[in-house]
Amino acid sequence: MTNSRVGIFWVLTASALLALTACGGGGTAATSAATTTLSGSVVKGPVTGATVTIKKASDGSVLATTTTGAGGTYSLSLDYVGDVIVEVTGGSYIDEASNVSTPLAAPLKVVLAVKPGNVTGVVTPLTTMAFSNAFPSAATPVTAAAFDARAASLAADFKLAGVNLATTVPSVSGTMNDYGKVLAGISRYMQLNNVTLPALVNSSFTSAQWGSFSGSFATAYNAANPGSSMSYSFSGNTATIGGSGVGGGSGTCGVNIAGSMTVSGISVPLNLDYCITGIAAGSCGAGNSTLAQALSGQSGIVGAVNLAYRYSDTCVANPVVTLKLN
Repeated sequence: MTNSRVGIFWVLTASALLALTACGGGGTAATSAATTTLSGSVVKGPVTGATVTIKKASDGSVLATTTTGAGGTYSLSLDYVGDVIVEVTGGSYIDEASNVSTPLAAPLKVVLAVKPGNVTGVVTPLTTMAFSNAFPSAATPVTAAAFDARAASLAADFKLAGVNLATTVPSVSGTMNDYGKVLAGISRYMQLNNVTLPALVNSSFTSAQWGSFSGSFATAYNAANPGSSMSYSFSGNTATIGGSGVGGGSGTCGVNIAGSMTVSGISVPLNLDYCITGIAAGSCGAGNSTLAQALSGQSGIVGAVNLAYRYSDTCVANPVVTLKLN
């Protein structure tokens, strides 16, 4: 696999690892005297008058609440360091498809790694879809690392590569940015297919459902954005890499990466699962030069030490990301 191809894969890994903070890795967290200003926007159309609840990702306990103002903005202070869930309920927005004031029918969510200083948290249907697909059951630990990896994959599927769904504010009126155009497409998709917001954002899609969504969303996006002729191929948490020169095989390899990462002098644990498909059958293991080259990228992550790799011919049910070689 060429270094450029490997880089595509590890963009998601780096995003996940860098989301781990000194006290927030692996879903753990600790209080701190340092103050964080957490601010952002809630957009499905800007959602005004909504309740914003900040919860510990580790146990769901409530840290703070506030209300969105004009333009769906919010801001509050936290004496806390660690991973948090920002959950938004209630309020209303002007729907892009109908241009009618609409009550927010489903909670919207995002997961953030909170540290002292200023932290931005943008909450949209896309961040909520990333949440639902990253954490499909109550038994799945909620971490900013896992959320960031799934959000990066979802952004790429929506052709928003390079857009951080959790920190970029969608512009949904006037001159819309790409994020805003996708949200307009979401509204039109719901209208054309008689799909409710809870059904869309609270579901963990199967591969077949992602496939069905691809064509329907393309139609809705182009209807919501006249002059567009976009096509989509959604893969959920799968990153497909073509032209690698080693793909197309029938083999599968689950890779667990465990170790630690040091941030600001404090060590936090790492324990992440990945799935690689399209390799030669029976080649899952440390002796596979393709995998070895890809995994060596971990050593370049600042602060990552004592990393150990475990290989399995089968992947875990909900890996952080799946790399498909073809």
